[in-house]
Amino acid sequence: MRKLSFLFLLGIIGCSKSPQGTQFLFALESPGTYSVQMRDDVGEFLVLDTLELTGNDAFTVQFDTTRIISFLPIEGELPVIHAVVGPNSKKLTISKSGFISGDAENNWLGAQRKMQLDLISFTDSMDLLRSHYSDSTSFVGLEALNASYYAYADAYRQRILDSLETHPERLSNLLTIYHRIGTQPALDYAVDRELLQNMYQQLRSTYPGSPDVTTYAMWLAKYEEMLSFTNEVEAAQAKFQPGHPFPELKLETPEGQSVHIKRMSLDNHVIAVWASWCSGCRNELRATADKGKSEDWIYLSIDGLPQQRSPLAEWYGAIKEDKLGGTHLSDLMGSRSSIISGLGITELPVYFKVKDGLIVSRASSIETLN
Repeated sequence: MRKLSFLFLLGIIGCSKSPQGTQFLFALESPGTYSVQMRDDVGEFLVLDTLELTGNDAFTVQFDTTRIISFLPIEGELPVIHAVVGPNSKKLTISKSGFISGDAENNWLGAQRKMQLDLISFTDSMDLLRSHYSDSTSFVGLEALNASYYAYADAYRQRILDSLETHPERLSNLLTIYHRIGTQPALDYAVDRELLQNMYQQLRSTYPGSPDVTTYAMWLAKYEEMLSFTNEVEAAQAKFQPGHPFPELKLETPEGQSVHIKRMSLDNHVIAVWASWCSGCRNELRATADKGKSEDWIYLSIDGLPQQRSPLAEWYGAIKEDKLGGTHLSDLMGSRSSIISGLGITELPVYFKVKDGLIVSRASSIETLN
């Protein structure tokens, strides 16, 4: 048995008869090594130490603030383990199968891991059934197979929602925001916003000072901003249609010159919204440029950080490589570009034909625009 030495971050109690703090009992039979991590006060992961397991290990830790610690395997066939540890947690057990238990918080963590493994097994079985049919569209049971998957996914999601609604004060609920069903998150902030915001209020009251609650507040702020931006984009998409004045935008050229697009200056223009990484955009724009039909166009690029490492270079390089004339503008803000929010861009490319400051056509292809 090897005990952790977390320096000043927590106290390690040896083999005293009445240990203080939280005692971990590992029933894992496979040897290996864990990296033990937790979040610091600014939400970054902090590596506390490494823990070597030789079989049926036990150790005790002590925190004065309730938090989530994670055991991430770095050697051996060990499961990922998360635990809620604090002044009130006493004895936690990790079973041979890697499920944690010991109190309400950690029982729910163990249940979450079981849910995730069961979902993987169920999805694999669905994929196996589909693999037996070379043309699955001819399989008369395909609709029933899909219905079974959706019903399972709905039940999985509902189990999480039940916990958020009935026990919003549980720190272990924070791990549910990382659950995925297929490629989609189990929780949808736009749909579940009220539950998630209420959970924060309850956690802040139950676990004041917990770094994990602070991190959750940062997560909420990020998704609140994303939701606000999405709503802004949808409103702009509905607004800037044929018959509506084209909005005024302040952008820059590749050389850094500031340009203010004034509505009344657009007497008879085509405006293309594109990006250097959009191959469909570039193919169409290149073909149009080769025909000499776009010399007076205005090109609005949504290149930018953090999607691209060198957005200015990639933007400028695409302009030169594709021999695009006209006026080129961007704010290099990527997915948070004012072009996206200002014009309601949800796909690329998008073309506008503007006469006397009014949008007369909005299309996703040059052919449709004309």
